[in-house]
Amino acid sequence: MTYLIDGYNLIYKFPHLEELMLQDNLMEARRELLDLLKIFAKLTRKRIRIVFDGQKTSDIPISSEKVYTIDVYYSLHYSADFLIKEFIRKDLQPRNTTVVTSDKDIVEYVSRFKTKTMKSEDFALFVNQTIENFTSSQTPEKEENPNLSQKEIEYWERLFTSKKK
Repeated sequence: MTYLIDGYNLIYKFPHLEELMLQDNLMEARRELLDLLKIFAKLTRKRIRIVFDGQKTSDIPISSEKVYTIDVYYSLHYSADFLIKEFIRKDLQPRNTTVVTSDKDIVEYVSRFKTKTMKSEDFALFVNQTIENFTSSQTPEKEENPNLSQKEIEYWERLFTSKKK
């Protein structure tokens, strides 16, 4: 399955990325979003294609690049909405794609192709939850005040007080 993501629509659903955007730090916000999606893609083994409006930078008019395992597209002279619709229109199996956007026009268009959709805010929560679940499962649980029996205490005391001969 593939996620086709409306990049700037999603970026504003992560509060720390929205803050970067409001500080006019577009490049850093995009990089951090791609870092999050890289982890998410690795954990879920899903293909990710993301579309951003405009171009990568004002002096680099590239239309696409591979960042980690993520296919990144820049709309250049078109809108990201147009490219997302074109990807779905030309897709031989649009039902295997989930479009991530909160744009009602895109949702309405891709639904004609039986393409699944997910609101950007729901996807942001899903990404955060997936990463959090993995992280917490990797962190061993420790008791704050473990209760040791008298036998266990004596064992450890012998172990640490015995002298090597």
